[in-house]
Amino acid sequence: MNRIAVAVLGAALLLATAGPAAATTAARRSPRAPAATKPSPKPSAKPSAKPPPKKTRPPAPTLPVPVPVPATLGPTQNCPGLQASSRVTAVPWAQRALDYADAWPLTQGQGVTVAVVDSGVDYSPQMAGRAFAIDLTKTGIQDCVGHGTEVAAIIAAGDFQAQGVAFEGVAPEARILSVKVNSGENGSSALLAEGIKDAALLGAKVINVSVQTADSAVLRQAVALALSKGAVIVAAGGNDGSNVPGIPPNGPFYPASYPGVLSVGAVGSDGSLAPYSDLRSHVTVTAPGENLTSACPGGYQVGNLNGTSYATAFVSGVAALVRARFPKLTGPQVVARITATANGAAGPGTGSGVINPLQAVSSLTAAGPTPSPSPTPRPQPVSVAKAPPPDLAVRRTALAVAASTLGAAALVAIGALVIVQGRRRRWRAGRTQVTPDAPLGDLWPDS
Repeated sequence: MNRIAVAVLGAALLLATAGPAAATTAARRSPRAPAATKPSPKPSAKPSAKPPPKKTRPPAPTLPVPVPVPATLGPTQNCPGLQASSRVTAVPWAQRALDYADAWPLTQGQGVTVAVVDSGVDYSPQMAGRAFAIDLTKTGIQDCVGHGTEVAAIIAAGDFQAQGVAFEGVAPEARILSVKVNSGENGSSALLAEGIKDAALLGAKVINVSVQTADSAVLRQAVALALSKGAVIVAAGGNDGSNVPGIPPNGPFYPASYPGVLSVGAVGSDGSLAPYSDLRSHVTVTAPGENLTSACPGGYQVGNLNGTSYATAFVSGVAALVRARFPKLTGPQVVARITATANGAAGPGTGSGVINPLQAVSSLTAAGPTPSPSPTPRPQPVSVAKAPPPDLAVRRTALAVAASTLGAAALVAIGALVIVQGRRRRWRAGRTQVTPDAPLGDLWPDS
């Protein structure tokens, strides 16, 4: 009996020691226990170290990609009514007056892009390889109006004198970026504003706006953006007599009248302000704007272009010359240099007077590579095409006054001599007796 009890007790002890070992072996061979069976970690007082959500930036505006102006464009592409001459044989008067070719040994506008925010730009041999275009009107890049091409050619048409073409642009090495914002004579200020912004964002250093319109918030914002990007905005002072609804007939016009814009009035070949050049808009300088010549779709317009639009193009060309000559100048400094070197005011609506291309790129009035804005120069005579004819009436009056003065002086001298001689001879004062037959000359034997 005792033996049986001892055996049972031994078996129980053996099972008690074998059970934990078997359980441990089974746990090692079994799959990983689910996370729920593990004891949870101690709670932490610190929040989880997740990176803060990044602020999402607004998407960058999608800009149209400029394309080269192909040589196949011209007035045949659904552009009725465009008439052009095939040749320009005489040097245009504005070209002779401004004489911008004198500045070309210093600069021809190399590396500067001038945006022409207008009606498009068609092909011209004188701008081949240097004209690119974007179209915001969805009508194609061709210029059915002709206006944009004419403006662009005044700015940058190449020197073709050797080929017998007398016309040439102000900055013949500058690039043209055509930003088409209207497909007719009129357009919308909203599309104009978009064109100015796109031109600035695409890197244009000079933006030519030969367009006049009324003030608007969207246009102000576009101009402010372009100026903040360092662009020089050159805008037409405007032509009086507008009959477009929403635009004042006699100014002020915009964007010319916004602060910071280089605004332009028009003069004729005699140097006087053109009769249509607006007096209410802010005008910085003037340039030729009557009876002008330029390239157009399919040829040339010879001596029949008028308006502050075309005067603006001459100033944009000079701005391109200055930017190429002084690449470190800021936009306001470029404007200050062109203003300070102009030929002087000539009355209301003329600003600082007619531009002087050679002085703008060579003058020391704005010393150093980054000059500060210069004060407005004193008024000086304006001469555009030729010296004004002499005023014959003024000349005759001056000669008469001079002769009278000399005569009076001679009388005084002779009178003094007679009195001295008379006193020596003890003459007495008395009335001279003149006989009717005595000639008047006998009274003055020494005269």
